[in-house]
Parts: sequence; structure tokens; C-alpha cells
Amino acid sequence: MSGSRIKVVLYNPRAVFFTMPLALLAIGSELDPALYEVVTVDGRLEADPVGAVLAQLDGALCLGVTVLTGAPISDALEISRTAKRARPGLTVVWGGWHPSMFSRECLDERSVDVTVRGQGEETFLEIMQRLAAGRSLEGCAGCTVRLSDGSVLENPPRALAPVDRFRAHDYALIPVERYFKLKGKRQLDFISSQGCNFRCAFCSDPFVYGRKWVGLEPVRMVLRLRELWDRYGFDDVNFQDETFFTKRDRVETLANHIIESGMKFTDACRPGRSPAGRGLAALQAIGTATIAGGRRIRFQRSAQTHPQGHSHRAGIRDR
Repeated sequence: MSGSRIKVVLYNPRAVFFTMPLALLAIGSELDPALYEVVTVDGRLEADPVGAVLAQLDGALCLGVTVLTGAPISDALEISRTAKRARPGLTVVWGGWHPSMFSRECLDERSVDVTVRGQGEETFLEIMQRLAAGRSLEGCAGCTVRLSDGSVLENPPRALAPVDRFRAHDYALIPVERYFKLKGKRQLDFISSQGCNFRCAFCSDPFVYGRKWVGLEPVRMVLRLRELWDRYGFDDVNFQDETFFTKRDRVETLANHIIESGMKFTDACRPGRSPAGRGLAALQAIGTATIAGGRRIRFQRSAQTHPQGHSHRAGIRDR
């Protein structure tokens, strides 16, 4: 506890890339700051991740860990096991791509108590509310839980909610400038949608989101980007959407609003479908990098300078 607020610790495992932990921003931002104290620890930023987490566990209601399939699992396990040894009664919740696909299997690990499947904002909030009230997680949609008798209960799935319903991501929960430094550029990671309508057999999206897609309304996106641009002075945005071009009209509207806003930055996205027509032309106008045909192409405008003094590149080139 911090005063009357409930403390929740969120952890991002070590990895070899420095994308901002948007999954933790999503669930952490959905917790009302008047009621919850959210502490985010990123193992990639810490010389001693275990020590950094242990230093925050006193009085915490929960440790939430986002887990990507692959090497980050080892670090997630170390952190979870260490936390459980230090605080046996602490609830450890795993979310992210790996537990979304292997919710029951993750609970074979005794240091993990709950797994969140798919979209986590509403599910994690309900988990926190139930834990704070001392209530069981039986019936909490969207999560799988180990019950007090050791059995595993897979609760019903939670419907994919419109992302416009959620609070804006609070970037104050992470040290933005440290990510800029590690990336070697003032690149802001941003996500504007969840899910994917396609059925690619090699991808986990169809399994996790059921081929459904939800996205932010363009005007809200631009207003939020403007707030963040004024605050952090970024000169590049890396849109982390799985399929940015799901709705071409939405992308065109976004691009036009960015132009009208006066913001000057380049950006990158994964189209998911072939960008073409007016949507592509609008994105070229704002300076967009897309990934198509295995080739990363960056369209860049004439050099501009941000009010805070950050310069922008010029020209068109392949990356």
C-alpha cells in the first residue's frame, strides 16, 4: 500500500530490443491512479532486475509479468520464483502472447497463480479489484487461475472490447528518455489497435483474438500524439499495431489530421495488408515507413525542426 492506494508491480522481462513495454502501459494505465500505485520495472533497464523487483514488493497486492514466447520466459521465471520465495502469499499474474496461447501450461509453474488470455485491460482490472476485496477469481472472464485446492480453472473468455473505451496510455509510468537513449533516437512506440482479421497459420493472432480487430478513433489518436509530442519531443513514431492498414479510411483520416496538426515526425508501421491509394499517399505525405514484401521503406519529408530543437531527416530511402 502507498497511503490509501493499492500497490501493483509490473515487470517486463529482459530482451535484446528496447521497444517500450506497451502491454504494461495498457494494463497499468487502466488502473485508476487515485486507487492504485503502479510501479513498472523493466529488466532491460536494470543492472540487477531481481533486486529491482524485490525492492518494490513490500506491500504490493500483485506482481504482473508480460511474457513473450522465447528467451524472455527464462527471465520471467526467475523473477516470478524469486518473488514467490520472498512473498509466498503474493499473487503472480502472467499476461501477454505466451500465456494467451498456453494459459494452462504456464500454471504448471507453481510460482505463477493466474494467466490472462488475450486483451488484458479489463481482465487485469477485475483481477485487481477481486484480490483487493479478498474475492475468488472463479468466474473472472479472460483468465485462467489455480484455485486453493490446486486445481486449474479456465474461466470463460472475455469479449474483445473497443479500445476507445480504455484510458489513454500513461507514459509517465515508464522512463521514456531512457528508451530514447537505448534506441539511439527519439522514437516513441505507440499502439492504436488490437487484433487482426486475417487467418495466417503461422501467426498467434487468429488464436488469441479470434480474427477480430478493434482500433482507436483517428481524432483521439492525433490528440494523444500531440500531447506526447509536446511532452517528449519525439521525431519518430513506431506504430506497434499488428495490422495498421486494416481500415484504410482510418489511416487516411489519421494522416490528414497529423498534417493539419503541424506535428513533424516520421513513422513506421506494419501494414498487414497492401497499402495503396489515398491512404498510402497520405502516409507518404507525413513521412511513413512501412514494411511490405520484406522491405522496409521510409518516406521522409523535407527537413523540419521540432520546437524543442530536434531535427528531422529529409529525402526518401530504403532501410
